Amino acid sequence: MKTIIERMDKVLKIFLFVILFVMVATVAANVFGRFLLGISIQWGEEVAKILLTYLTFFGAAYAMKDNSHYSFDFIVQKMPQSIKPFFQVLRWVIIIMISLLLLYWSAEVTLKIRHWIMPSTGISRSLVYIATPAGMILLLVYSINNLINEVKSIARP
Repeated sequence: MKTIIERMDKVLKIFLFVILFVMVATVAANVFGRFLLGISIQWGEEVAKILLTYLTFFGAAYAMKDNSHYSFDFIVQKMPQSIKPFFQVLRWVIIIMISLLLLYWSAEVTLKIRHWIMPSTGISRSLVYIATPAGMILLLVYSINNLINEVKSIARP
């Protein structure tokens, strides 16, 4: 399982880098063309929005890997040491449940809008919306892995 997660980390990191690079290049080219040449890339804004959507959901999954999402843990930190592990596990269970709900609903929406076409690129809006269920799958993998690690750390004396 660990090697699968490590490979997934590498692929996801490269994917995020490529998305960010292409998004910055597209926006920069569009700004350059618009302000210096007086022309605009017709599909540039649409592609940048698509890439930003992917960057958001895949980046959220990558942040889950390191447990680097912002959280308020003040109450848990003030609890007695004996019950902290329960709430740490409960946190991962809640994250997994919410992620499963988001996966279900986002997949449902993605399927329902598959016939909607984006005007500039001529592609289905499902290509944009599929970033959410795909990101939720990755987020679930990382969350389940974090839950397993949390339970293992509690079980160790």
